[in-house]
Amino acid sequence: MSRTINIHGHLILPQLMGLAGEQGPEIIWHDDGRASMRIGSRFTKLVTVDSKEDEKTLGARATTEKFLKSWSDPKIRVAEMDEIGTDVMGITNNAQMYFYQIEPNLAITFQQTANDLLAEYCEAAPDRFFFMATLPLQDLDASARELDRAIKLGARGIHVGAHSLGAYELYSEELWPLFSTMADAGLPLFVHPYPFQLAGAAPTRFGGPMLEFPYQSSIAVTHLILGGTMDAVPNLNVCISHGGGFIPYQFGRIEAFAEINPNNRAKRPLREYLPRFYFDNLIHDPVARQYLVDWMGASNVFVGDNYRGLDSADGFAFLKDLKLTQEESDAISGNNAARLFHL
Repeated sequence: MSRTINIHGHLILPQLMGLAGEQGPEIIWHDDGRASMRIGSRFTKLVTVDSKEDEKTLGARATTEKFLKSWSDPKIRVAEMDEIGTDVMGITNNAQMYFYQIEPNLAITFQQTANDLLAEYCEAAPDRFFFMATLPLQDLDASARELDRAIKLGARGIHVGAHSLGAYELYSEELWPLFSTMADAGLPLFVHPYPFQLAGAAPTRFGGPMLEFPYQSSIAVTHLILGGTMDAVPNLNVCISHGGGFIPYQFGRIEAFAEINPNNRAKRPLREYLPRFYFDNLIHDPVARQYLVDWMGASNVFVGDNYRGLDSADGFAFLKDLKLTQEESDAISGNNAARLFHL
């Protein structure tokens, strides 16, 4: 039996509050005992998948306090992992805290502090945690320095947003030297969406993480392939959160339109790039989840269930619904991640 490894788990670290200037982040307590996290003009309710049940016995404020502690205290998270049978977790800073649009010096300080805190968090239980670092991509020279520093800190991957990376996108040639350094060091690129609102777009009433995030995951894959990044950095491996978005179900459409798209820079048939992509299994419908594994292959899927996030589910229980051999189940539940992140 392989180790169980979940590579999609974020933190909310109290030491980062206020470090992005007027953008926050900031915890706002409400009169009803609940709280929200403010980043710029965006307020996110601090809830978990267990909040409603907890509130029945603990009350709203105690439930929120429990939530915050579980996101910042490694001892609490290790105890939770023991309870649910997770051996190892890959952690990142909260995915709303890229801060690609703030003043560069603020962003540099913020991401340096975040990476130091992630490394410190992992030191509390080095056999149970590994981390992926973030970079201040609005300043590429600073990002190169922070990437070198993150590698020395022990980062096992680099965590980036899916869009609006300062002045850049995932296909931007300016990012290719950074991606090449990551790849040469054996660090995968972990791409995670973040709300369009934080990049200056108008908020949506119903889309939000529900639809924006899988859309952004799809855009990320398309940008990396058609934009030429995967050719420019041929040893780069990429992890895509939220099940790869719509990619497994609409890739044929992407291939068809790539034939007539004058901006397509891919040098090979698009499917030849897929072995370098890895998708998590955070697909809530079992039929679609089975198709993800059938289409990608069990060697390119891993458990990444956005632990305790809004859409979190038991990623290991998700495997029980699927038609898998023991070898395939072991690959998804841990072996793929162990190989990819050199655990």
